Amino acid sequence: MNKFAKSFYENSSQYLIILFLILASFNLIAQDSDESEYIESVTIIGSKEDVKDLAGSGAVISNEDLQKAMDTDIQKILTAVPGIYMRTEEGYGLRPNISIRGTAIERSGKVTIMEDGVLVAPAPYTASSAYYFPTTGRIHAVEVLKGPAVVSQGPQTIGGAINLISTPIPKVASGKFIQEIGENGMTRTHTYYGASQGNFGALVEIHEHASDGYDSIANVGGDTGFDKSDLMIKANYTSGNHSLTFKRVDLDETSNQSYVGLSQASFNANPRMRYGATAYDKMMNDGEQTSLTYEGSFNNFDVRFTSWQNDYHRDWFKVSDFNNDSEHGERDDINELISDANNGSANAQAILDGELAVEIEYKHNNRYYTNEGYQFNISTQLGIHALTVGYRDMEDSESRVQAHEYADQAADGSLSPLYGYIGLNNSNNRLRESSATSYYLEDTMDFGKLAITVGYRSEDYDQRHRRWSDRAGPNLTMVRTGEADNRDTFATNDHTTSSFGATYDLNDNVILVAGFHQGMTPMFGADPEEADNMELGLRYSEGSTNIEAFYFESDYSRLAAECTLVSGAACDADESAVFSGGEADVSGLEFSGSWMLEGNGVTYPISVNYTSTDATFANSSESDYFGTVAAGDDLPYIPDSQSSIVVGFINDNGLSGNARLVNVGSSCSLAACGTYNKIEAHSYLDLSLRKALNEDMDVYLILENTLDSEDLISRAPSEGARSQKPRTMKVGFSINF
Repeated sequence: MNKFAKSFYENSSQYLIILFLILASFNLIAQDSDESEYIESVTIIGSKEDVKDLAGSGAVISNEDLQKAMDTDIQKILTAVPGIYMRTEEGYGLRPNISIRGTAIERSGKVTIMEDGVLVAPAPYTASSAYYFPTTGRIHAVEVLKGPAVVSQGPQTIGGAINLISTPIPKVASGKFIQEIGENGMTRTHTYYGASQGNFGALVEIHEHASDGYDSIANVGGDTGFDKSDLMIKANYTSGNHSLTFKRVDLDETSNQSYVGLSQASFNANPRMRYGATAYDKMMNDGEQTSLTYEGSFNNFDVRFTSWQNDYHRDWFKVSDFNNDSEHGERDDINELISDANNGSANAQAILDGELAVEIEYKHNNRYYTNEGYQFNISTQLGIHALTVGYRDMEDSESRVQAHEYADQAADGSLSPLYGYIGLNNSNNRLRESSATSYYLEDTMDFGKLAITVGYRSEDYDQRHRRWSDRAGPNLTMVRTGEADNRDTFATNDHTTSSFGATYDLNDNVILVAGFHQGMTPMFGADPEEADNMELGLRYSEGSTNIEAFYFESDYSRLAAECTLVSGAACDADESAVFSGGEADVSGLEFSGSWMLEGNGVTYPISVNYTSTDATFANSSESDYFGTVAAGDDLPYIPDSQSSIVVGFINDNGLSGNARLVNVGSSCSLAACGTYNKIEAHSYLDLSLRKALNEDMDVYLILENTLDSEDLISRAPSEGARSQKPRTMKVGFSINF
């Protein structure tokens, strides 16, 4: 990145003051206009109508859709799209685990995640596991892309891509204020205001969300909630067919969250309790995202160019080991201790319950991430050909600087203050870097009723892994001992993929869709994960009725996984190593339908989504990550089915409501599915009610998990059982101004 761009980013905080001055100087009188209500945001699909023309499957969740349930959890929002599976972790969607069409679910690392078309994973090539996810409560709309069209996005192109669209700048002065309060001390404030005058437009947005949490902490008590805040500013200059948009997001979060689940005995006794040893567990993160986007038209060519820089830091301070080998004869690691308790060890359960005195070791899982670069695409129409060329040049990195602290757990479960800080002495302290260039070509040929899209993508990335010396102090030194010690290693990958998609207008109401694409997921320092993917489907649309049905297959020639703490695999000593699971087959059926019924002045919207999936290993293998796998074993965390049904009503008097029932089929946390890796089928019911008091003000009530189900919905890591969020009520109001 050039010096001008770096200087621009480093001083961008000053633009907040300038932006307020611009807004204050605008003429606040709304003017009639035949144009769109907003200055367009960066999209990969466009509107819901544009989905019909996709040479593949996809979905758009509009702002109107999001307003119905006022969800702040992306995992609940995505239940409206078939083919997507989620693993809930802390109940709020802060760090979602998302799978599209059977990709590995951990931290959404196998899904391309973007905000306004820019990659937002902390380090998409080096460490794609998304410990950061954009704050869903401030998102304006969501796009999901599956099938061959995802080759235009990348770098993860097997399952699909998710693009989150931020609040656009309004063309006339306007804003919104939303205030929510709820159980467990929950508060949420979301407000934005924007205006345009002449060639200039600007927007300021604030989102604050906090809760005390719903879990209790055994023996010692404490907070299990979170406090998260976002500030976004946008400024736009438009002249004729050219526009320039500056965007900055500042984010900060403190969450009293834990990796640790429960033994089965503890879960049966109280599923919404945490062990006293986790009282000090805390996630602290902060970051800045800055982008500058140019859009322009030159005769028959449309150009979009974006330069961005994302910096993100997180420190997940968490219980790691119990130093009890010599005294109590149990294994140290917290997850091994849970496994031992599940297998009948009374000592292991007593340590977890705080009934035996032990020293507890806590680790600062401290990471610094960078993600910066530029990308552009050029599109044109030449006869029957709609051509697009895209290019991306970027760098990302992950730096680890980990430290340890200790506390003593007494036999009555009480904890001493933290002591014995030991800094920068961990062998996992390291710097990993990736430098990547990619480009794609896409050509849609219009033959009347038949449209054919062909695509090609090239990925070229170099990666470097350096381990630091163990000596303490702020000035770490690099140790070069050769590749045998894996201290200073390099890897280069070149990979190309292609795609084919076709749509055929069978009649005015039915469109047939077929597609094939090669997909890949980059793995750090190893060969990429690869799969051939196909889909066959149809779309039916008539009046308010819309139906889609797709069959899909993914044939993995190389299933790959990176060892992480959250995966729960037996590879913690080799964390971040890449393991091969051999070949795998994933296939399934997706159905989505929506209808609008009317009667006696009341409209009844209905939507149904259903996915059935068969995801299995195609060969036997054994590794520290996947364990002992036999051909035919199910892939972890991919349930056999999932469905959502939403039934609502809209009354002429401004009263409306929705009921959403979600059912998730059974699955396992590990391939070699033992008794304590099983996750039974579960469900939840959410209700919402909204009343428009006038044209500008609404009040609403939301009841999550209405039946207060206590189902076991996750075992992460490995055998640690977790329950779903309890029944939670929140009320709020929104004002447009």
